[in-house]
Amino acid sequence: MCYFEKIHFVPCGHNDIRLIQHCHFARNDPNHQCFGSWNIKREWEQHESKCQKCIAARPAVQYSNTNTQCGLTSSR
Repeated sequence: MCYFEKIHFVPCGHNDIRLIQHCHFARNDPNHQCFGSWNIKREWEQHESKCQKCIAARPAVQYSNTNTQCGLTSSR
């Protein structure tokens, strides 16, 4: 059985499962297929950020640069 970790993203409420280690059979299989049961080795909570799906779905923010002083020269 392969080992996974489960991450709880608190800001968006989603969960993600990531592979930690392949089992013996999956390591020796050319396609890394595991036909055994999953084993969640550790679980933790991510409080600082959202999951990758929520970050990718967020619209891009455009910033306008209103504090620049174009065309001004300093006279000494």
